[in-house]
Amino acid sequence: MDTIISFVGSIAPNAFAPIRREVSYLIRYERNFTKLSGSVRDLQALGEEIKHRVEAERRNGKIIEVVVQNWLVEVNEVIERANQLLEDPRRREVGCSGWSFPNLILRHKLGKKATKIANDVVEVKGRRSDFNDVGYLPALYEIAPSSATCVGEKFETRELFKEGILKALKDPKACKIGVYGFGGVGKTFLVNEVADIAKQQKLFDAVVIAHVSKTPDIKKIQEVIADTLGLTFGEVSTERRADRLKMRIKAEKSVLVILDDIWQKLDLVKEVGIPSNKEHIGCKLLMTSRTQDVLLQMDVKKDFTFRLKFLSELETWSLFQSMAEDVVNDISFKYVATEIAKQCKGLPLLIVTMASGLKSKDIYAWNDALSKLQNVGHEKMDVITHSALELSYNWLATDETKALFLLFAVLGEYDEDYLLKVAMGLEIFNNISTVDAARNRLHTIIGSLKASCLLLEGDKRSRRIQMHDLVRDVGISIACRNKDVYILKPKTGLKEYLTVDFPKMCSQIILNNCPLQELPKKLDCPNLKLFVLNSANRSLEIPDTIFDGIGSLKVLDLTLLNLSSLPTSFCSLTGLQTLCLDQCILGNMDIIGELKNLEILSLQGSSMMKLPSQIREMTQLRMLDLSHSGIEVIPPNIISSLSNLEELYMGNISIKWEDENSVEQKENDILAELQQLYKLTTLELQIHKARPLPYLNSMFEKLQRYKIAIGDVWEWSDINDTTLNTLMLKLDTSISSELGIKALIKGVENLYMDEVDGIQNVLYEMNGEGFPLLRHLHIQNNPKMKHIVYSMGRNQVHV
Repeated sequence: MDTIISFVGSIAPNAFAPIRREVSYLIRYERNFTKLSGSVRDLQALGEEIKHRVEAERRNGKIIEVVVQNWLVEVNEVIERANQLLEDPRRREVGCSGWSFPNLILRHKLGKKATKIANDVVEVKGRRSDFNDVGYLPALYEIAPSSATCVGEKFETRELFKEGILKALKDPKACKIGVYGFGGVGKTFLVNEVADIAKQQKLFDAVVIAHVSKTPDIKKIQEVIADTLGLTFGEVSTERRADRLKMRIKAEKSVLVILDDIWQKLDLVKEVGIPSNKEHIGCKLLMTSRTQDVLLQMDVKKDFTFRLKFLSELETWSLFQSMAEDVVNDISFKYVATEIAKQCKGLPLLIVTMASGLKSKDIYAWNDALSKLQNVGHEKMDVITHSALELSYNWLATDETKALFLLFAVLGEYDEDYLLKVAMGLEIFNNISTVDAARNRLHTIIGSLKASCLLLEGDKRSRRIQMHDLVRDVGISIACRNKDVYILKPKTGLKEYLTVDFPKMCSQIILNNCPLQELPKKLDCPNLKLFVLNSANRSLEIPDTIFDGIGSLKVLDLTLLNLSSLPTSFCSLTGLQTLCLDQCILGNMDIIGELKNLEILSLQGSSMMKLPSQIREMTQLRMLDLSHSGIEVIPPNIISSLSNLEELYMGNISIKWEDENSVEQKENDILAELQQLYKLTTLELQIHKARPLPYLNSMFEKLQRYKIAIGDVWEWSDINDTTLNTLMLKLDTSISSELGIKALIKGVENLYMDEVDGIQNVLYEMNGEGFPLLRHLHIQNNPKMKHIVYSMGRNQVHV
């Protein structure tokens, strides 16, 4: 008997648990529905929050995580089920039936369903903690870039050619594929189109493109490939980078690497870091070159080399018509236009440049062009090309445009900001009184050169000026002939060039990426105006006397050097307008104060203990660029003494103030100095401590271009568009008291906000017209801001 009782006692809890649960559906009916209703409200609020984050991340170019997308689907489904139950009309029948008793069967059924859905709601809500970030930035190879150039026509021969390349890419036997043909025939344009198709058809998990050129820069090639794949190098040497890059490429199941414009054999495995087919069967190479021989030397099988030929006569005329537009339909132009098109010999580069250059010219210019082309009609193709491109140069509208075209050619690929510094130093612009006006003129001229197809569209993110190598060769030829420009690539020193034949009257010397071991004691070039030394040897010594007697020098660029002290011959550079000491390690710079007429000083990316106090003597300075530099100390009263300063760049710098015990005071002292710069119109500034900014009201009102970060929560790299007026705010006080900040709001395009109080009051004071130019809004710890912006009718803003 005891055994039986013990047995029954042991099973009773388990036996009665289901009964208790079923009964609870009746007893706790109202409580279950109340719980369900509250859980649904919480989940709806959480779902809305995540939806807002998802929308913001999408607008910032991010891809939404699959787990987040699936979670939002589940949220919608469970909320829909809950709402159907909460709105079920049968709930009114639960209270009593026709016998005036509660409808226990229906009450039990609905109560059980409410409990089940409430548990589902809690379970879905709990999975929210499984993800922190709702989106991620895709690697650049996932974004199909625009390959738009001056050539936008589709021709049958080109379409068939692309089909052949794509067929080879799909062939498992083809690990290396080559395209060859004359310079300017359209190889680069074609492989870019192939890359776009490969991305659209998802033939590879990754597609990367790098330009090699006649003088390959291995580090640059590695960086371009790495950047596309989302890889950041920690290594310095090319060999270590090659190992790292190889590992990253092998991480992709299938990858297409396009190497454009190869002139000589390269060891891609050891030097660059592209794995061989044996190391990674999923890696394919597509290469372009001017000759088949180079491709064969790169181990491309002959069956997988494709020659890109000239356009047919019919295709030539079609392209010429599209570029010259309506003028060729005029009967008086018809004959000369068709003859000029024939003289272009089916070379797309010539067709687009000739047609673009002539379309605004009168009939006399057309006839003159035809006559000049006919005079070289039986020469080799390179002679014809040179002659035609030189004609395009001669047609450029102004001397400014011609001078800038030649400058772009001799300097190589630089960004617009650097070219502005050089062009202003050389005094290329006419009737320009401000730096901003010069920038506008530069941008306009770049646009006209692109319209003439003498410049390529290039990468808008980097804003680098890009030019076809044939166009560049012609530009260099003209510059060297007209201005005695020397672009040198010596392997050791300059002595072999400084002979009796060296033109002492030369005006420009360009030494880009040169592994020099020594420099001459003196440059005997009394007419020298531009000297550029981008050193591949950091330990290269600059002789003290090298610039003696060169008072004519206007622009001096010394990049990537260790300079324990500046040469004493700087005293001779009385006419210097622009000085660039970028990415240098700098020591004693006291002599820089002798450059009384200097207007532009760039120390971008350089390291130094202390900004020399002698800079305060350079009262003609109009632009000072300290961005990304490692300056440890800025002495007081330097910035404020530069009364003519128009542009100041101090972004991404962390300065250790002289008095470490009064950081706040020193930072405010710098702000006070800025207030005294009455001509300042451009400012990039990072203030790490959020504090009242009482000095900045009148100064901020004058700014036309700015990037200003205030607070310790921002990284300079967070700025997602370098061309927009950007304001990054975290304030310890209400924005209502910050008159200077309020002055910037009407011009801000890119706004970051963190814990900014009082923004509603500011908008009210401005009659709701705040942020009229706002394009991007980034909010953290201030969710109300989004609704404020939307209430202003700014739905197009990326939030």
